[in-house]
Amino acid sequence: MFYLVTGGSGSGKSAFAEDIVCSLARESGESLFYVATMLPYGEETKRKILRHRVMRQDKGFETVECYTGLEEKAEHGMGVCTEWEEASSRCVLLECISNLAANEMYQPDGAKKNTVRAVIRGVRALNRKCRHLVVVTNEVCSECSSDSEEMQMYKRFMGEINTELARMADGVAEVVYGIPVKLKGVLQLCKTKKDGKWEGEPHMKLVIGGAYQGKLAYAKKEFLAADHSWIDGASCPFEDIYTCQGIWHFESYIRRMMAAGKDLKNLASSIAGKNPDLVVVSTEIGYGLVPVDAFEREYREQAGRICTELAALAERVDRVVCGIGTTLKVLD
Repeated sequence: MFYLVTGGSGSGKSAFAEDIVCSLARESGESLFYVATMLPYGEETKRKILRHRVMRQDKGFETVECYTGLEEKAEHGMGVCTEWEEASSRCVLLECISNLAANEMYQPDGAKKNTVRAVIRGVRALNRKCRHLVVVTNEVCSECSSDSEEMQMYKRFMGEINTELARMADGVAEVVYGIPVKLKGVLQLCKTKKDGKWEGEPHMKLVIGGAYQGKLAYAKKEFLAADHSWIDGASCPFEDIYTCQGIWHFESYIRRMMAAGKDLKNLASSIAGKNPDLVVVSTEIGYGLVPVDAFEREYREQAGRICTELAALAERVDRVVCGIGTTLKVLD
């Protein structure tokens, strides 16, 4: 079976993909392989690689690095010392397509203008060698910023690759702040449960969505009508989040905390512990191309991780598109 997992930055898609492939390996008794596509350049990238290694620690993965030429490597054993003969002998997690595509476009030995063909053929070849294949990709096209011709080409390539992989896949899921949303097929999604460091009863509500989608109006209608009950995360005193009833522009609150050098490590559990009935409205900022600026990259990652933690601790999570809310999670 072939499964495709997509989502924004810091959305929890990697953890979800690992859960899927580990579950499949336990059921089938097959060996686990992790195909890593991120080139270790610069301290920031090395830290990210280390974080993912820690996530996989003690899960039984054999890691294989593949930056370009996936098709040839898949056909010739991926350079691993274990047996690679029988297609039914392994479960593989490939992470991620956005890095693999960038490598093919820009590395000296990459496919350049033939990147789409190279990536798709590579995934097909890898899929033939697996009992189960789980592939992680990114949604990089959901933004309207002005791009260079080069970045437009990358986004077009990624769109074509993701579309074809989704067509090929038996199951496709988008992970939204740790919550898997099934888009296609037979993918069995994990049941949502309360998680996180705070052990109290969850009553918090989280409302998310893109910019200008009517999130605040929806939250007021559904949960908290009074205007005086709300604070604006773009301008409020930091401590007010622990006493207010609702906060909007929560993503701006996180940005301001980062700019002020505040510790964000336990922000989600602290909010849940001190203000467990809070209604949080936040704009999803994790989609689109990875920002060039280091602060913007870290901001996007932090916002994603914190909202993922809040979603795990919340009683209910709703996503608003064009003023219409969809409940992604609700605890009985």
